[in-house]
Amino acid sequence: MELVKKIKIEWVLIALLLFLGMATRFYHFGQPNQIVFDEIYFSKFATDYFKGEYYFDIHPPLAKLMMAGWAKISGAEIPISFDFKNIGKEYTDNFYKYLRFLVSLFGALFPLIIYFFTKELFQNKIAGFLAGLFVVFDNALLTQSRLVLMDIFLLFFGFLGLWFLLLSRKKVIYSKSWLWFIIFSGLFLTASFAVKWTGLIFIGVAGFILLFDCIKNKQGKVFVNQALILFFVGFIVYYLIFAAHLNLLFYSGSGDAFMTPSFQKTLIGNKYYEDTSIKPAGTFLKFLELNKTMYTANASIKATHSYGSQWYTWPFLLRPIYYWFGAGEENLSARIYLQGNPFVWWLGLVVFVYWLLWLVRQFFKKVKDSDFFPILLLVVGYIGNMLAYVFVDRVAFLYHYFPSLLFLIVGLAVFFAKYFSKSKAIIIGLVLIVILFFQFFAPLSYGLPMTDASFQERVWFKSWQ
Repeated sequence: MELVKKIKIEWVLIALLLFLGMATRFYHFGQPNQIVFDEIYFSKFATDYFKGEYYFDIHPPLAKLMMAGWAKISGAEIPISFDFKNIGKEYTDNFYKYLRFLVSLFGALFPLIIYFFTKELFQNKIAGFLAGLFVVFDNALLTQSRLVLMDIFLLFFGFLGLWFLLLSRKKVIYSKSWLWFIIFSGLFLTASFAVKWTGLIFIGVAGFILLFDCIKNKQGKVFVNQALILFFVGFIVYYLIFAAHLNLLFYSGSGDAFMTPSFQKTLIGNKYYEDTSIKPAGTFLKFLELNKTMYTANASIKATHSYGSQWYTWPFLLRPIYYWFGAGEENLSARIYLQGNPFVWWLGLVVFVYWLLWLVRQFFKKVKDSDFFPILLLVVGYIGNMLAYVFVDRVAFLYHYFPSLLFLIVGLAVFFAKYFSKSKAIIIGLVLIVILFFQFFAPLSYGLPMTDASFQERVWFKSWQ
C-alpha cells in the first residue's frame, strides 16, 4: 500500500509539472505574429528544406531538420516567397506557428526531463519536483522555448542523455538493459551536440560520470567499452543527421559561397554544376568539408553585438537580451527580453557557493555524504560550461549560460529538499516567491502590452535596458 501511495503521489507531481509546462509555454501562443530575434535565421533555414536550396549555418542542422519535418507532416503551407530579412516583420501566414508549436512542446516537456534527471541523480522526488517547478517558472527558459530558437532542443536532449546514462548505472554491466541505456544515452547526447556544438558540455559531463565510476569501481575495461559504444553510436547518428541534411538540399542556394567548387558542383543550378573539369564530392566528403567550414566560421566571428555579454556577467543576470519591440495603442508598447527569474538565478548562485564549500569539507572526510557524487557532478557541469567561454573570443550571449543555469537550478532544488523538506511553510513560501517573480517579469517574456512606467518598474539596472 505504501508503494502504491508513493506511485500515486509521483503521478500527481508529474501531471502537475506537465500541466504547468503546457500552460506557461502555450499561453499567448503565436504572439507576436512577427519575426523575433534569431527567428530571422532559423525560420528561413526550415523553409529552405522545402525548396531544396542549400543554406549555410554555423550550427549543426538537427533542430532545423526537426522543425521542417514537423511542418511537413503537419501539412503546413510553406511561405516560399516570404522574406525573412527583418526582425519585426509581420508573418503573412501560419507557418511560423507550426515551428513555434514544436519548440513550445519541447519546452513544456522539459520540466519533466529535469524532474527525472534530478530524481535519478539524488533519489529524491521532492528535489526533482522543485527543480521542475523552477524550470517552469524561469522567465528566460520560458522565452527561449516559445519562439523559433534552438536552445530548448539542446537542453532537452542533453539532460535526457545524461538521465539514460544515470539509469545504466543501476543495471547489471553488459546486460541488455545496460547496453540499451548506454545506446540511448549516446543517441540523445549526440542529438544535443547536433543542435549546437555547445552541447559538448553534456558529453563532457557524461565522460566525467564514466571516469568517476571507473576510478571508484576500478573497472577500466568497462570504462573503455562504454566510451567506445558512446563514440560509435554518436558518430553514426551525427553523420546520418548531416547526410539527411545534405541530401535534402540539392539545389543551389544562399550557402553556396561558403563551400568549395567540388561541393558546389553537387548543387543543381550552381555555376559549377555543368563544369566537367571539377570532380563532385561524395556525401561523406561533403560532411567533412561542411563541419570544417562550420568550425572555421565559428572561430572567425569577430562581430560584436550590443546585447552580447561576458561569461562572468551571466550568473548575476547583468545583461538580458532585447528580442523584440511592438508598438501598441494608447501609449502601450510590447517588448520581449531574454530575462531570467532574478530570484531563482541569484538565490541559486548563493546556494552554489554553499555547495562549493560543502564539497571542500567533504574532500577531507573519509566517509563521504551520500550526495557527494551528485553535488560534485552539478559543480563540474556548471563550471565546465562556464570554462568553455573563458577561452572563446567570439561574441557570446546570456543564453550560453543555460546549461550552467540548469545545473544551478538542480542544486537549488536539492538544497531545499535536503534541508527543509519537513518545513512545508518554507517550501511553499519559496515556490510562491518564485511564482511572484515570474509573474512580475512575465510581460517581458510574453511580449504583453504595457505602459512605459510599467516597463521601467521592471528595469532594475541600466544594463537591463
